[in-house]
Parts: sequence; structure tokens; C-alpha cells
Amino acid sequence: MTEPARRTLLLAAVGLGLAGCTPDGEREPEATDTSAEIPSPTPTCEPSRPSQLSPTPPLPSASPWPLARTEVEPQAKQSAVRLLEALGTWPRGRRGPGPALERSVEVRGVPTDGAARLVRQARPLLDAGPEATARVIAAQYGGLVGARASVLVPLRQWARAADGAVDTGGATVDVRMTRSPAEGWQVTDLHPSRPARALARPGDLIERVVGEGNRIHLPPAAEADIRAGHLHPKPLRALLTLAERYEIDVSVVHTGHPRNVFGTNRLSDHTRMRAFDVWAVNGLAVIDPATPDALIDGFMRAAARAGAYNVGGPRLLSGGGFFSDRVHRDHLHIAFDSDR
Repeated sequence: MTEPARRTLLLAAVGLGLAGCTPDGEREPEATDTSAEIPSPTPTCEPSRPSQLSPTPPLPSASPWPLARTEVEPQAKQSAVRLLEALGTWPRGRRGPGPALERSVEVRGVPTDGAARLVRQARPLLDAGPEATARVIAAQYGGLVGARASVLVPLRQWARAADGAVDTGGATVDVRMTRSPAEGWQVTDLHPSRPARALARPGDLIERVVGEGNRIHLPPAAEADIRAGHLHPKPLRALLTLAERYEIDVSVVHTGHPRNVFGTNRLSDHTRMRAFDVWAVNGLAVIDPATPDALIDGFMRAAARAGAYNVGGPRLLSGGGFFSDRVHRDHLHIAFDSDR
């Protein structure tokens, strides 16, 4: 994704109720039982409409991300997702950092002394114009260690340009959280991805991967990573091999992921540009209890046959190279031990 052709996700002022409808052409994850313990905002559907005097295309409507009843630490993920959904969506005329934005952040469970910090961290991304809509593509854990967590949230955002046109952008945000006995999980820091410029001559392998849009679904930051050359050839070839049999929803490639394996000083394979994460296979979310175990287990074994040395998921499979833990209940980690 390049500037200015496509714009980076822009987190800005809030005030628009998140709608329950979805934009045309966008994949909608299958909703699951959210139970009474996971309250969600009441959606409203008020899509923008062009003025009769100055017709402009409407922005797609936002849609709350559905949390599965089997989520690990559901309150943590809900706090991260709902905050970003609100930060990335605002109606015409309500935008920019300031006291109003800080107050709205506080309403969503962020301590008063932390709201201003979150707004400052989002400041580089507050340039979307007078109107914007954001929608969460996926939400997965980047780490869970004691009372600390990382929630990785790829988003897509539609923003009104100065000329009235609609620009599409997005990013992946590493949402850092802490848990206290009194308040539960609260957002402490936001780390939005900042993908590099696309390669002028990407080469056939990159072109083939980004061109497989019907089989390999890439969030904006992941696509930008691949176009910038931030995924080595071996995982790129594995994606193409897996796409021959499966439809793949990628969540994270390089940017937006913690630099180190969470809670350690070991460099992540994502930082080494030799790993990708998958949140859904054949349109079925890894975390969804209705997704067949055989589908996910089969994909994990196929990834190992495609050359992955380290494959993580919701279940520990027999044989070498597989692992499972609480963090990987909601996604698959596919990593490679060499660049070529």
C-alpha cells in the first residue's frame, strides 16, 4: 500500500454509533454467541448519504466485530476491539485530537490519566478528513503473560477525501493491556503499524500472492508488508501452495506484531519477515467452536508440508514442529526457518 494512493488507517474522534450492516464486497466474519458476559454496543445503521446539491459516494457503514463465546480472556479482546472501532469512526464534522476525544476514550474504560497518552500515540494517524468509518477485520492475541496482554487488530478504514471521494486504507494496531483486580483489563498503549513503501519492482512471486485475492485475503497492513518485500520468498511460496487447496484469511505478516515473542527477549519470526498468521480457513474462524477441527488440523499439517518449521494453533498435533497455547486459540502461526 503506497502513499498517497492508499491511506494508512487513521484513528480519530468518535461519536458515530457502530452499525450492524456491512459494506459491499467486504468479508463479514460469521457471528457467534457472545453471551451476557460480553456486552456489545447497540448498533445503529445510518450510512452517509450524498447531498442532492453535491453528490458524493457514501462511506460504508461500520460493523461491530463479533466475539466468540470461546474467546480467551474475552474482556481483554472486547476492550481492545471496541475502543479501536470507535476511534476509527466519526461522522462529518467530528474529528481531530482534543478534550472531546479524550473524554470518549475514558468512557470506554481507559483511565483518565491514560486517555491523553492514547490520543498522542494515535496522533500520527489522525489525518482522514471530515468523515471516516473503520471496521475490524480480525482480532487475535499477540501475547498473554500474567496481567499483561497484546491484542493485534487489523482494521480497514474508509475516509472522505478533500474532493469528496472515498479513500480506502487500514493498519494493524498492537493494543497493549494490563489487568487490575479492581478494573479488569484496560488499554494502556496503542502501536499502529507503519508499513514501508512498496517495491518499485516487486517481482513475480509478490505479484502472484497479492493477485490471489480470491484465495489469499490480506488486510491492508499485511498486503503493504508483502508489497514492500517484508515477507521472504519461502513463506510467500507456501501461501501460494496452501491457496491451491484452501481459502486463507491472513491477519498479520510483519508490521503491527510485537518485535519480540511476547514476554521474552527472543526476536519474533514476524520481525525476521519469515512468518504469517491466519485467523480463518475457508471462511471459518479458527476461534469459532463451529469450525471443524479436521479443517484447522489439516491446514496446519499442510503448512508443515509446505516447509514451515514452526506451526502453532488451538490444538497440539503429533509430530515435530507443532505447538499450542492459550495465545494460539484464535489464530494459526506459520513460521519458516530460512529466508529462501
